Amino acid sequence: MRDSNRIPLVDVEQTAASSRNMAEASPPGSQHDQFTAWAKEQGVKINGVGPAKISGRGLGIIAQRRIEAGEELVNVPASALLTINSIPQDFKALYQAISVHGLLSVFLAFGGSETSKYAPWTATWPLMQEFKESMPILWHSHLREPLRYDARQTDCVDQKPAFLLPPAVGGRWRHIPELFEPREGVGLLAKQEQKFKADWKIVSKIFPNKTLEKYTYYWLIVNTRSFYFEVPGTADFAHEDRMVLCPFVDYFNHNDHGCDVVFDENGYTVISDRAYEKGEELRTSYGSHSNDFLLCEYGFILENNKFDYLPLDDFFADKILDSNTRESLEAAGYLGNYTLNSEGVCFRTQVAIRKGTLSTRDWKKFMAGTFEDDNKSREHAGMELYNRILKPYESEAHEALEHLKKMGDTVPGGVKEVLTRRWRQIRDLVQQAMDVHEFRRT
Repeated sequence: MRDSNRIPLVDVEQTAASSRNMAEASPPGSQHDQFTAWAKEQGVKINGVGPAKISGRGLGIIAQRRIEAGEELVNVPASALLTINSIPQDFKALYQAISVHGLLSVFLAFGGSETSKYAPWTATWPLMQEFKESMPILWHSHLREPLRYDARQTDCVDQKPAFLLPPAVGGRWRHIPELFEPREGVGLLAKQEQKFKADWKIVSKIFPNKTLEKYTYYWLIVNTRSFYFEVPGTADFAHEDRMVLCPFVDYFNHNDHGCDVVFDENGYTVISDRAYEKGEELRTSYGSHSNDFLLCEYGFILENNKFDYLPLDDFFADKILDSNTRESLEAAGYLGNYTLNSEGVCFRTQVAIRKGTLSTRDWKKFMAGTFEDDNKSREHAGMELYNRILKPYESEAHEALEHLKKMGDTVPGGVKEVLTRRWRQIRDLVQQAMDVHEFRRT
């Protein structure tokens, strides 16, 4: 779910610099014209923009004239949103324990004639086949297992297994033996599956003869197209369950920056962040998400994402840290939330690393910023960081990329492309961290 935006349904995003170029756009088709007319009938105000097929990226929004900075482009009144309050009470009563995500999904899937009013809108949504190509939750299970080169191949670099899903998505590591086996609820994909299975367990009891695939499709529609919104009766809901579907605004593709999306009790408004020439694509931001999150939740990654990072908590898991170290880090407020981005590892990670390289007294000084560091101490910490985190992560990326090169048609083309690009990004982030922290690799 986005706090304030929609999902592109392809996995290729242009760089921020190229977003200023004219989009190679073509008319989106009659169903989109019909939907736009329907949206206006619902009170949606559209100013100077419209949907289009954009080369290499599917559907999006382009400027139909020159747009000035600060213009109100789209306004969707609250009455046009699809919320839990749009669902008939007798239908809602069937699902007392289900999440809002699950309720919206089952209504769209099995709500019958009650959903017919949304037909012009649903006609513009992606097909299940598009989800199968882009969403990891629908990918073949063998992509989650450790893969080995075919023994008949003679040009292999080695015979080590590798995981094709990034660790943040799949939750498993080739180079952390303690974390080689799957762990329940660990990794973005496992958490997503838990949410889906909990909803389907409730739905399948009430609709035992309905198909799982149909429900899955609408669950993914809600997952990828919902917006954060507080409607009456949701004040006590968890943050992630305050969701609605928002017509027309869900055309906007994502970037790590873009047009402003604001909401209040009256509905949603999209405001241009800068001037746009006729024919340019306009995008919004779904928030400060990593590419692993974007891949798992929305089925794409950004080529350049200023918010991208790699989580490092696995390197400090229960199976790896002794209890005394964990207790010390927790007492100091530095247990967990370890990350790596283009600027290197975060200070929290440095604190955790220094716990193993400094005396207790010096470690406390390091946290307080009063420790007088020297070359020997920095070198010791650097080598611990390299051997414990950066080298294993780099090896994960190297082996995954080698496997992807060798796999041919075993992995569908689109899946192979996005995984290859993601692992290259991971490799590059790790190598940037090696340069930032200025120590020699061994």
